[in-house]
Amino acid sequence: MIRVVAAEDDPLARRAIRSYLEPAPDIELLDIAHDGAGGLELVRATNPDVLITDLHMPGMDGIRLLEAVFALPDPPQALCFTAIGDEPSMRAAIAAGASGFLLKVDPPALLVQAIRSAHQGDALVSPKLTAQLLRGIPVTGSRPKGFNDAELELLGLVGSGLDNGAIGTRLHLAPSTVKTYVSRLLQKTESRSRAHLAARANEWGVVRH
Repeated sequence: MIRVVAAEDDPLARRAIRSYLEPAPDIELLDIAHDGAGGLELVRATNPDVLITDLHMPGMDGIRLLEAVFALPDPPQALCFTAIGDEPSMRAAIAAGASGFLLKVDPPALLVQAIRSAHQGDALVSPKLTAQLLRGIPVTGSRPKGFNDAELELLGLVGSGLDNGAIGTRLHLAPSTVKTYVSRLLQKTESRSRAHLAARANEWGVVRH
């Protein structure tokens, strides 16, 4: 069972999150806080697997909540669920540790898929935002030092947005093996999340579009 908490100040969005997640047999929504500070307390009190947060909230906004959560000893995976997906907010959320970024107009099934993906160590960005996010990343073109060809190939596949299963098919590896290799890349690059790693891969110019 994937244990989930959320931080959302909009009553309609809170109702939507509950209705989206209720039919999923493998997801348990523990509670929804009405602001970022409440979300932080929920994470501390319940130690969930996944946090869903809006970005634009009064007081502690979603970015500050993510930064506070990822300063904890054992943080959950985190997803942004917001009405406005501007590029600076997306970049800041990913840098803060978010493993996914969805719009509130996305289909309900996409939120369920994003929670499952985050729990498995994958990242999911709304199809409406993927091109916008990648366009906004300045490509340095400089090959990162200390990486062999196999690691660079894996970096490129993560940067292209493929999940572990799709990468495994490309590389003829089991998804569990890919997950292990991606975890090593996260540590080696000091990336806070898979989405952050994907952004860096695009910045380094190792993604084949």
